[in-house]
Amino acid sequence: MKPFRITGRNGWHAEVRLPDGRTTRKSFGKQKEAQDWMTQEQAKADATQAPAFGGPGQVRLGALLVEYAKLYTLVKGGYAAEITRLNHYVRAAGLPALAVEVDSEGRRYLRTQPQAPEVPQGWSAYLERRRAQSARTYALIAQLGAKLCKDITTADIELLKATMQADGLSESTVQKEVALLKHTFNKAIETWKWRHFENPCIGVRLGKSKRRFVNISAAQMDALIAALAGCDNPQVWPIVELALSSALRKASLLSLRWENIDVERRCAEASAKGRWTVVPLSQRSLSILGRVPRLDASRVFTMSSNAVAKAWDGVRIKAGVPKLQFRDLRHYAPTYYARRGASAMVIKELLGHTSTRMAEHYINLADQDVVDELDRLDGDGGFGSAILPPVYDPRGLKKHPRRRKSQRDEEPGAEAPGSAVHPPEPARVPLAEEAAALQPRPPLQPEGNVSTTGNVVWLHRVGRRVA
Repeated sequence: MKPFRITGRNGWHAEVRLPDGRTTRKSFGKQKEAQDWMTQEQAKADATQAPAFGGPGQVRLGALLVEYAKLYTLVKGGYAAEITRLNHYVRAAGLPALAVEVDSEGRRYLRTQPQAPEVPQGWSAYLERRRAQSARTYALIAQLGAKLCKDITTADIELLKATMQADGLSESTVQKEVALLKHTFNKAIETWKWRHFENPCIGVRLGKSKRRFVNISAAQMDALIAALAGCDNPQVWPIVELALSSALRKASLLSLRWENIDVERRCAEASAKGRWTVVPLSQRSLSILGRVPRLDASRVFTMSSNAVAKAWDGVRIKAGVPKLQFRDLRHYAPTYYARRGASAMVIKELLGHTSTRMAEHYINLADQDVVDELDRLDGDGGFGSAILPPVYDPRGLKKHPRRRKSQRDEEPGAEAPGSAVHPPEPARVPLAEEAAALQPRPPLQPEGNVSTTGNVVWLHRVGRRVA
């Protein structure tokens, strides 16, 4: 804050907020005196507060991320994926890995894992392949996790970004990695009072993530329904259908409670990325909810996230769409309604977003929709002229008179320049110009008169034909 003037009062006024929340004020005759006083008072206030964890020169990145997980990761909707990402740095700092436990009432607890949990053999082989593909990235992350925060530079973050891209990781994965580190350092500066520490992630430019296009054809939808009909679990079919019609995420669907569904107002309250939001329900969504078996007094779906993932894997493989992920189902409803003229505001409310800019991401029109729209516009008024150009015939009659004459002088069957093989000559009707050219030349007309016999104009002062 800078010194300021108050209307009706003389001099310059200065304010400094103290660590205990109080504000000290003082007035001066000159602006420089007020600024110097503010600088001194702020330095005194900063000296009373030591940086948390000893500051960037005392804590390693892996240890800092443990503190970050306690305050921020634990309350995020995507905590599971972020804990996995954090553990790569935490283990490198020589600390036990982190894990989140959730009790029966949905409360989360951050725990440590002295030993790595056992992984099924099939999953272990998959993880080993993934680590081998991104070996350079994991090695660089381990180096960063063991570094003191003061020694991490922007060049280190740029190298991490370039290595991840070189290992074939998607731009979305790179963005999440750098965003995690950037937010951690920002919180260290703001919350843990790491003054005079510059965030090394500032200035690192990231690419744009590739937007995922999802289009489910009618045949694929029939195959999915047939595969869902073969599931023994009575909740699998309804949760997939509700994901298609309501555009709710898997975590939001699993957070649904019967008491949070308002049938009269046709809306439901669901958790979405760490916050509760009200989403509208179509008539089809209400009909699907009416068919969900009530296996629990409170929860609509009693399945775990892992159970839904395993059930969906079996469904999509059986339906012949192995690349269709459960999160892709969220694209279907907004795309369906957008194709039928729904506005961006309607799509925004359906998705539970706060702006239409994000809602437009889900309005994906299939290529066939664009082609159909272009055909419709062409049919309304036509593009350019309604006459199409003729099919090119390399041995057809030339348009220019001299070219026609040289063409007639060529021997029959001669090859056109630059070509050795010609298609069979199609039957063609002689043009009016060719018919007129074969007629005998009429005598010259008197001056001032012209003749249009045979559609050929003859001028008195010109000794040749002009077509």
